[in-house]
Amino acid sequence: MAIEDLIQEINNNAAKEAEEIIKKANEEAKRIIEESKREAASKAEEIIKSAEKEANIAKNKILAMARRDASKHIIEAKEKLINECMEEIKKKLKKLPSKQYKNYVEKVIEEAKKEIEDAYLLISRKEDEEIAKKIGMEVKGKIDAIGGVIIKSKDGSKEINATFDALLERMKEELRIKIADKLWKQ
Repeated sequence: MAIEDLIQEINNNAAKEAEEIIKKANEEAKRIIEESKREAASKAEEIIKSAEKEANIAKNKILAMARRDASKHIIEAKEKLINECMEEIKKKLKKLPSKQYKNYVEKVIEEAKKEIEDAYLLISRKEDEEIAKKIGMEVKGKIDAIGGVIIKSKDGSKEINATFDALLERMKEELRIKIADKLWKQ
């Protein structure tokens, strides 16, 4: 019986060893599963944080584009309003009462005569002819302008553009600033 006892003991030892190996394998499997769960949770958290960061970046880009577009529309609306005001100024200059207009043109011509002795006029309105005759200046042509005259030396060396168009062009930026101040700093 000694052999049977020995076989029984070997079987028992083998069973215990197998049980111990299975137990250790189960513990190792649990440890690996727990570690994998922690790693998966950590990676999931990283993915969520990355997605949130990307979403914030996208949101900020969209907001920046919306602000830029809104700003662009505001600037365009302001520009349109300023241009409308400039057009209104032109209309008022075009309809300037005859007496005021004649006073302006006479004054400009008198001032120009101090700088240009031998000169002629290019005129924009019918009234300019009367003023030229009154002052004794020759008229050599008509110009397309909302008002005012151009005084030129006969030798072509000097020219004074006293048209409303030229005056508005020279004062354009200053007028635009004043208009903007009146419209938006009330």
